[in-house]
Amino acid sequence: MKDSEKKWIIGLIIVAAIIIIVLFVFANNKKTEDQVAGGETTENEVGEKYTTELEDGTKINTSEELNNTKTYNGLEISNIQFTEKDGMSVLLADVKNTNSTKHELEIVKINILGENGEVITDIEPIIGDIEPGETIKLNASITGDVTNARDFTIEAK
Repeated sequence: MKDSEKKWIIGLIIVAAIIIIVLFVFANNKKTEDQVAGGETTENEVGEKYTTELEDGTKINTSEELNNTKTYNGLEISNIQFTEKDGMSVLLADVKNTNSTKHELEIVKINILGENGEVITDIEPIIGDIEPGETIKLNASITGDVTNARDFTIEAK
């Protein structure tokens, strides 16, 4: 074999190796993305009707009623997420002021409701000042796992 033929063969082997490495990395990366995007859930071992548990142990509330948009005093509460991780339940939501006047800082009472509408517990978060049309985040947390809830209500404290 001539030197030029050897160089071509070595070059082709290197290119083939690079392609194989790229394909391998892409396939592993795609699998990881699918696990994150798909949620990779496990069966709920304690028979909780309104939660799904992710591989990392995070529980997510899946109740349609709880996740429906709520209104309170001219505020629209949407994009609701209720999760539990390491003994801490967290309710996150967007709060939009649909009034034509500024909403002043206020402490509210959120009642977490069970299967039959009974109050499991309540949380008393602060909703900050919100200008008309503005959206802020609501972040309310409570120690303990109360994510297996059907719904929640919000009222003045």
